[in-house]
Amino acid sequence: MSTSPLIFDPYILNNVQGTKFLDVGCGHGKWGYLLKKYADPAGAPRYVAGVDIFEPHIQSLRKEGIYDELVVGNATSLPFDNKSFDTVIACEVIEHLSADEGIIFIKEIRRVAKFCYIVSTPSFNCVRCGNNTLDGFNPYEAHQHIYSYREFRALKFTQIIGVGHLKIRPWKLAVAFASLGMYLPWMSRYFLGFWFADGKKRILAAE
Repeated sequence: MSTSPLIFDPYILNNVQGTKFLDVGCGHGKWGYLLKKYADPAGAPRYVAGVDIFEPHIQSLRKEGIYDELVVGNATSLPFDNKSFDTVIACEVIEHLSADEGIIFIKEIRRVAKFCYIVSTPSFNCVRCGNNTLDGFNPYEAHQHIYSYREFRALKFTQIIGVGHLKIRPWKLAVAFASLGMYLPWMSRYFLGFWFADGKKRILAAE
């Protein structure tokens, strides 16, 4: 997990809040590295914890020294206290759960998030079985449920944007108008859902 498209990076890193982060489904550590290096240009100390159900990922990351805390755990039962983190990031995780588990998962990340959480998921048909990773075969890489815009919106995000090129043809035209995903998220390749504890909407700028 956490093999999210590069196009996510500026939207997420410019809209996280606070200095204490949880990376759910931390995988190979992409978000741990980016949060440590780029999340706060002012240079305030950042604490980043990672949780993943696939133990070999956690074992590999412990050797890297990126995360302040690493835990083997299930996204539907996070081993953390209420409001333990300022922001929770869960990129390309929810599609690995069943539809019922996805609802529990959202409740869990809301429970441990103090200010904000960000969730991404594909909006195209990509159901699959487990997959090989740098740390061996991971059965949890299976995609169990692909969300429609209506389903994703029902998870009660403060805001949802679409990223990636639009699902229109020709491909060059889809890429050219990809920025329309901010306003037409249901036409994009990926959903990015933001929840803010204060309930306010924000300008979710990439820069």
